[in-house]
Amino acid sequence: FVMTTRAIVRLELRGYALDGKSVVIARAMPFELVVARARDGEGRAQAMVHLIPHDGRSTFTRYRCALSAQAFDELRAAQSLTVEDAWACAEVCEKALKAATEVPERAFAVLVCHHGGGARLEIVEDGGHRLMSVLELDFVQVDDVTVRDEVAREYGMMKVKLAEYERRFG
Repeated sequence: FVMTTRAIVRLELRGYALDGKSVVIARAMPFELVVARARDGEGRAQAMVHLIPHDGRSTFTRYRCALSAQAFDELRAAQSLTVEDAWACAEVCEKALKAATEVPERAFAVLVCHHGGGARLEIVEDGGHRLMSVLELDFVQVDDVTVRDEVAREYGMMKVKLAEYERRFG
């Protein structure tokens, strides 16, 4: 996969209380949105959408949505999407999340976290007289070993940058 997008977006974060009721955890929690693209063995588009909490405290929880060609075909049929492939779907997700962050009165995005570790992203636009669902994606929570590896790699990259700055500027 080749990373194509890296941006900070704000999502309403919801979880479930013990009684099963949805609870707002944060109204505008920052997440880093990372989109990566690839082609499968048959040349069909695939995309990977990552949501990483960007509040400085929640490095242990990361979510990933893999849009293989088959998963995209199922998503398109279920939601009557008009986009042609997984890349276009990831682009719609990216644009809608940026719009919800920049103009929250026109659109909003909600990440609902489930007890089993999964999450569902719902992006909704205000159509003036009614709300319209733009896209709904299911995410899985990234396992602890992978998160530790990713955090260690990111920390290593930050150390290299810091060493370069210190070398340049003393």
